[in-house]
Amino acid sequence: MKKIVIAIIALCLPFLASAQKSLPNVNVTDLEGNEVNIRSILEDGVPVVLSFWYTTCKPCLQELGAVNDAWSDWQEEASFKFVAVSTDDSRSSSKVAPMVKGRGWSEFTFLLDVNGDLKRAMNVQTQPTVFLLDKDGKIVYTHIGYTPGNEEELFEQILKLQ
Repeated sequence: MKKIVIAIIALCLPFLASAQKSLPNVNVTDLEGNEVNIRSILEDGVPVVLSFWYTTCKPCLQELGAVNDAWSDWQEEASFKFVAVSTDDSRSSSKVAPMVKGRGWSEFTFLLDVNGDLKRAMNVQTQPTVFLLDKDGKIVYTHIGYTPGNEEELFEQILKLQ
């Protein structure tokens, strides 16, 4: 019985995490080393996909690649931003910019959360974790992990905000 209760709680966590929660007031760094307040990603007044990842996470890289492949089609149908937050620590964060450039991920905004401040504030336990924020910064959808096709589910949620 305990295992069933734990499984139900684990399945509900993404929904509980997204219920009326909003983007915290935390500073991160851009790829040029400039400090950026994460709330600045809301300045364009469009929905934002906020994806937490790190350079050695294969599902993270698959997800970013899948979104990148669909990006031009998605941009024809919806107005939104994609912000990828690397949770690589100070030892591995130097790999982020070359990886981004090498994979041609030029359409996304990449930020570094080297100290894990944003990750903790958003209660991110596993990567990839994706949050969809409405134009006011309220979390309206959360997805943890990645399997091929999850990007389509994400895009359906984005379309609901248009």
